[in-house]
Amino acid sequence: MSTTIHYFGKISDPKALPDLMEDFEEIARVSNWSFERVDHVFTREEGSTSARLTLKGIRVTPSKNASPLLLTFDQEGCLAHIYYEPVLLEEGTSTPRRLLHQVHSHTSLRNHDPQAHITLVKLLDHLQKRFVPNLEVIDNTGYWHSRDASMLRPQSLELIQK
Repeated sequence: MSTTIHYFGKISDPKALPDLMEDFEEIARVSNWSFERVDHVFTREEGSTSARLTLKGIRVTPSKNASPLLLTFDQEGCLAHIYYEPVLLEEGTSTPRRLLHQVHSHTSLRNHDPQAHITLVKLLDHLQKRFVPNLEVIDNTGYWHSRDASMLRPQSLELIQK
């Protein structure tokens, strides 16, 4: 079973981004988690400098059962995910790439790991308190709003007998 936590918001002060990166890097180091600083420039069209998008921040992976927590921001300070998607053309022609810019991020949890879920929510709490006060989180387990760990237990399905 897999659970996905979606989150979006805007950093309160773009000048605080280096502090955010240092903060989460320190948390990752102390916790022995992997992390990667992000500083990418994406170009919408080949050679065009006016259509560039930036993505800066940090990726933290607190558990082998979770995809990285993406704390990456676009040039406007929004939590974002930017990537190139291949475009399929007729056979024999080159494949250009289309730039996709999503103003939200998400993290997926695999193998129903309640502790990893709780850890991710604590990290998002820290993000909200220090850097992104307008952070919105969509957690289909309900744990983000309730903080009731029993909601993270696997639910058994019962068959109704006819």
